[in-house]
Amino acid sequence: MSARNPLIVVLQRNLRRALRERRIEEYEDILARLREEDPLSVETRGLELECLVSARSQEAAAKLADQLVTLFPDSARIQYLAGRAAYLAKQYPLAATRFTESLGLHPSWLTRQWLGKTYTQSGAFDKAEALLLPLLADHPWVARDLAWLYERMDRPQEALRYLDQFLKAYPDDELARTQQLRLSSRVLSPAELVDEVETLEALDETVPPQVFATYIERLLETGQGGQARQIVEQRLANLDIPTTRQLAWNCYRRQAFDLALSLFLRALPEYSRDFKYLNALEKCARQCQQVDLVIQHYEQLADQDKRFHGRIRSLRAVMG
Repeated sequence: MSARNPLIVVLQRNLRRALRERRIEEYEDILARLREEDPLSVETRGLELECLVSARSQEAAAKLADQLVTLFPDSARIQYLAGRAAYLAKQYPLAATRFTESLGLHPSWLTRQWLGKTYTQSGAFDKAEALLLPLLADHPWVARDLAWLYERMDRPQEALRYLDQFLKAYPDDELARTQQLRLSSRVLSPAELVDEVETLEALDETVPPQVFATYIERLLETGQGGQARQIVEQRLANLDIPTTRQLAWNCYRRQAFDLALSLFLRALPEYSRDFKYLNALEKCARQCQQVDLVIQHYEQLADQDKRFHGRIRSLRAVMG
């Protein structure tokens, strides 16, 4: 058995350490050596999948995951890692199935956490809450997952409470700081938020992107769509991509389809593989009678991604 070979044991241990510390070049080298020494074992194949997930190699991870769940259906770790691969690919129903299968084979708090995260992403909020809340006492970093859950549930006060708890333990987490800023703007009333943004601008201060996205949303909510459009048009070229995407979805949900269309198109190259994003973009185009404009953008991407040819044909059929 490979586990009795001291060299293989050392390679496995070193590879896991390199993965934890995100030393990509090092873990790729160790994996290559491990493949030479022990190419077919469940441990090596699992570590290979873990490396692909860690490197966010979405397509390669999904392909290998499909192979490994067939080869090793009774391995809780393979099922867990295959769930991580499906989560990376935003295939949340498949991820939930694989995490559930893993838990049936071996109970693990980490698998419960990822199943809770998966339920959050797929909108099964009650299931996510039931899984994540019991984990918090022993695993304080789960507070961040709960903050995202409650933000998705449109309960920003609760989200902020868990985010504050997370940041007390991990004050240097920049993504959590960004979320905190975004949530802080969401708990303000529309009038308070507008006043805050206008005050910052009067003082020639930069409006944080997270606050700006919520500000535009509040303008739309309060019937000030014309002002929202004017402000976005003025700043569109200078918006970073994450803010552009968030703004696009905010405008889409408020049925400001013309504004959402401009924003979706600006961020399109970054999200060209996100089918939910593309479907929303196309709906905006149909609502605004701008399908030809979307086709032009798709044609620019079609040489790199052949799947756009099918979407172009479908849109042309809509145009008649």
